[in-house]
Amino acid sequence: MKLPRITLSCLGLLLLLGHWHFGEASESGWDGEQDCQRLMVNDMDTGEASCENFHQHACGNWYANSTQRGFGAHDRRSQWAALHKKRLVQHFGGLSLKAESNHLATFYGSCMSGLQSLRVYTEALERRAYWPLLNTSSAFASANDAAFDWVAANAGLRRFGAQGLWRLLVQPNWQAADQSIFYLLPPGFELLGGNSMSEFLYQRYLKNLLMELGLRVRRASALAERLVKFERDLRDLLPADVEQTLVLREPQSLSQLDQQLPQLQIRRYFDLLLQGLSSGATEKLLVVADLEYLSRLQRLLGRTDSADPLVLSTWLLLQLPAHFELHLHDDEKLNVRQRHCLEQLSQLLPRQLSQLQIRLSLGDDPVAYEALVLRVQRLFDRLQLQFERQLNETDVFEADRSTQTLAIQKLRDMRLVLPQIVPEEKPVSRPLSSNYDENLLQLSQSRAMAEFRQVVDCQDQICGDSPPVEGFGLDPLSVNAYYRLKQNAIELPLGLLTSPLLQRCSNTIDQEARQAGGMGSILGHEMVHAFDYDGINYDATGQLANGQWPPRAIVRFGLRAGCYLGARYSNATLTINENIADTEGLRLAFEAYRHHSAYRGVTDPRGLKTFFVAFAQNWCGNAPSSGGDSSNAGTGQHAAHSERVNNVLGNFPEFLEIFQCKAASQMSPSEKCRIW
Repeated sequence: MKLPRITLSCLGLLLLLGHWHFGEASESGWDGEQDCQRLMVNDMDTGEASCENFHQHACGNWYANSTQRGFGAHDRRSQWAALHKKRLVQHFGGLSLKAESNHLATFYGSCMSGLQSLRVYTEALERRAYWPLLNTSSAFASANDAAFDWVAANAGLRRFGAQGLWRLLVQPNWQAADQSIFYLLPPGFELLGGNSMSEFLYQRYLKNLLMELGLRVRRASALAERLVKFERDLRDLLPADVEQTLVLREPQSLSQLDQQLPQLQIRRYFDLLLQGLSSGATEKLLVVADLEYLSRLQRLLGRTDSADPLVLSTWLLLQLPAHFELHLHDDEKLNVRQRHCLEQLSQLLPRQLSQLQIRLSLGDDPVAYEALVLRVQRLFDRLQLQFERQLNETDVFEADRSTQTLAIQKLRDMRLVLPQIVPEEKPVSRPLSSNYDENLLQLSQSRAMAEFRQVVDCQDQICGDSPPVEGFGLDPLSVNAYYRLKQNAIELPLGLLTSPLLQRCSNTIDQEARQAGGMGSILGHEMVHAFDYDGINYDATGQLANGQWPPRAIVRFGLRAGCYLGARYSNATLTINENIADTEGLRLAFEAYRHHSAYRGVTDPRGLKTFFVAFAQNWCGNAPSSGGDSSNAGTGQHAAHSERVNNVLGNFPEFLEIFQCKAASQMSPSEKCRIW
């Protein structure tokens, strides 16, 4: 067919628009069947030799467009998250309050308005305690300072989800994973930071808040300086290396803790905290406490130079607006504010946001979501069966049938936790308003009370089957799967479940291979965490079970795992568990895929190539680094993206065979790592 005459510039524009449209369609993956080979090849740099740098070969042409980067995209997974955020922003942007006046739209609209006031936070706290700074009838505030009740103020903060002199968390009991208990830990000091610049900015922030309360510039400046000094004193109570002192502490009863630290009035703190709940005997509540920090705090508050009621009360007063980052987002760009508002929605209304996200991704038909869940569950089941085959064949448990049986039982008991569709939106206690600050406080208080109720209701009974606390379920915007040691379960969030990993392909071979290499490798990775250096210390029910594996099994495991400490692994002592999970998880996915393909009578080698490319393209892009250079950065316990591809595939003789890599190639290290 002859093309009509068109100028070069117009043709270029049309091609650009066409590419943009194609990119948008391919991102979603839910608009009918896709040409998956074409989508895959679009991101590849076929000019890069596959046997020299497979990460570059598979991902050399991948990029995130400017809109996606505005929503935080820097690699494949953050691109999926950006897609979800963009779709939600477009949805809310096309609504009027009359069209959809639900809690999501109301909250998002109030957040985007940018209208905030410090008075909303101070008035909320005034209903719970006396505050010297807010009750000065004369120029001299110290006369009434003695009336300040710091225990009530500290408890009042936590009822809104904010930390005070300590951080109170609700977490599973590490000795009984199906029971939630309280953890008393030091504050985080995120805004104070750890250097002079962050302290300067924090002091300026506090000064501005004080001026908004009506203090004159000089007094606000002097008081802000004293507040920062007080917080530095709190931070100095921490050991030099906090991470190295995190040990499992024995849970103790609240009455025992109260007797150990009488001046902190911890029993009274919990009585105030749990007001309105049928808490029964609070002295029986179990608490894991950082006794070292709390003992030092007790001494600090006993010193006359640190117990100035005006400083202590004002510091606590400002912790609530600081917790909600009041005014910290005032000058941000539109897309940054949109991201912030979506993150707030995800934390405070996760169930409702999940329902909206499912509807936007899959439509209103619940059958589509049920079919998607079924596909993932079947993939998980195949991986479990494959892992059991490998556990039966490994010599790690040679002449050690009892340990092998324990490992297999743990694998069989492992669960896949997927987001559930709730038929009706859980009602909020009262309708939300157009006031963002009031909405934040209302939803945060509801979330905190739900946390506390979970602990109180499960004091004397197992509540492992109780529904998740609002805000404690799966983050609907998350694109990261997790293995939970204490639940022996893999959590797959909605953001990953509705990503293009599970899109329908026009070619069945492509679809099976992409699903196995993409989603299968992710599930396999998490499954292997149950049997890494941390996982082997927990049993099938998620209970800590040190000594469950005898020394001979641990030695055999360690000899094989030592390969992952080789020179080709950067920072290997820190990343070893992730390195093990990367390779062994892909091995599970690969063997399960081969077994399933053979069962279906499929022998096309194209599927094997597609499998490996799909795995590699999970890691397109680069992880961000603290130094700002993400060209080859790893993040904490994870190696850089390129290493997570090249080192893993270098352990697969099957990869080397299908891509015809020679022994001397970069992708063919002399040592091949494998445990299971």
